[in-house]
Amino acid sequence: MMERAIFYPHGELHFDVEDNLMIMTGTGPWNMESIIQSGEDATKSHLKLYGSRWGLLALLSGQAVHTPDAAEVLVEAVKKDKENGRTASALVLFDRENSDFNRHHISEIYRKAGETFRFFNDEESAREWLADQLT
Repeated sequence: MMERAIFYPHGELHFDVEDNLMIMTGTGPWNMESIIQSGEDATKSHLKLYGSRWGLLALLSGQAVHTPDAAEVLVEAVKKDKENGRTASALVLFDRENSDFNRHHISEIYRKAGETFRFFNDEESAREWLADQLT
């Protein structure tokens, strides 16, 4: 029987909470191992927000894409978040070179999860839109 190869994590994700926002900063691309590695950080942030209306502000650099297995895990994670108060996600993609591909990839994940989301060119606009979604 062949065992699954263990890969080094690709990409980084970090989480913080600011009022009713989860701030996610990351540099992609991401594989399953990087999603697992960031899990503890994410869980601590989630516990602070669950039970209230909250939004995600994603500030992403590099290629904002996931391996297929990581993407499926994210779809399920977003669904769980929505059951626990997540209302909307605002995404700022700093990598302009692959912008169309990155947007398409992330849009597919969020549509599968039933998430309300929008892309922005700057953090200020993203924060303003999230504030409107959470009122």
